[in-house]
This record gives sequence, C-alpha cells and structure tokens, in this order.
Amino acid sequence: MDRKMLSGWIARGRAWFSRIQSRKKRGHRRRQDAAGRRAVTISEIVGKDAQETFARRIAYLRKLDPLVFEELVLDAFQKEGWLVQRNTRYSGDGGIDGRIFQKGTWWGIQCKRYKGAIKTDHVKQFVSNLHKENLECGFFVHTGRTPAGVNLLSEQVTILSGQKLIRLLEFPSR
Repeated sequence: MDRKMLSGWIARGRAWFSRIQSRKKRGHRRRQDAAGRRAVTISEIVGKDAQETFARRIAYLRKLDPLVFEELVLDAFQKEGWLVQRNTRYSGDGGIDGRIFQKGTWWGIQCKRYKGAIKTDHVKQFVSNLHKENLECGFFVHTGRTPAGVNLLSEQVTILSGQKLIRLLEFPSR
C-alpha cells in the first residue's frame, strides 16, 4: 500500500470518527434542551388538590427518559446556584451522573427513576463510586420511596426525593 492510499484511508477514518462524535454531542445537547423544556412543564402539572398534583408530577418524572431526567436535575442544581460539571457522554454504567460544586466542595449526583422503594445496593454502590471519584459527598436523587434504614447507610449521601425533589425541580430560588 502506498503513502497516498494510506493517507486517504486515515483521512476517511478521521472523518468517520468526527461524524460519530458530532452525533453523540448532538444527542447530548438534544437531551439538555429537552430537560430545559421540561422544567417549565413540571410546574404546569396540577391535580385537584396538593396530593394529586404531587402524584401526577412524580408519575411524570418516572416516565421521562432517564438521561433527560439526569439533565433536568443538573439544570435545577445549576439554577440553585451550584456550579455543574456534566459528564461528556452518557455511559449507562450506573456511575456518577454529574458533579456539582458549592462552598469549596464537589458533590456527586446519581439519578434514579424508581416506581417502588429504592434498593440499598444502589446507594451502597453510589458511596463506592464517590470514593473512586475522590468526592466527599453526593446527592442520590430518585423518584421512588425511601426505606427507613437507607438514610443511615452513609453520612456522605443526601437522599433527595419526594416533595424535596419536586420543590427543587419546580421552584428554583433564582
């Protein structure tokens, strides 16, 4: 194979790789845009009373694309004044979904959409991931029920769910 042919193959390979990367970035951006549109929608979901409104909003969050849910949560933290570091790609590996910074501390974020009670193994794995990433603490954000003992698993983890989650997504302080 001569040099000219080899350089042609390399150029085509680079172009192909560039198109793939561009598609991934567009997908990431599309989900971020979708999350931005959802932030307005969540406050528009209402029922005949406060309990029904809450139930409808949680049901809506459970039906969202999991990656859009992650972006929605990260956007809410950003609106609350946190510095947000998004992952450069979605891995689907159950790892840290993003990082936020405030008052000299980086926090990890893990977002889960549950219909039932959360699994303690997922919280334990999140604590392990925090250690791997050298993060001091984190938010475990979910749409399910939190069993009584889960809050005692680690002082590093703040569970964010239920009414607290809805308030974060509905009424940012800024």
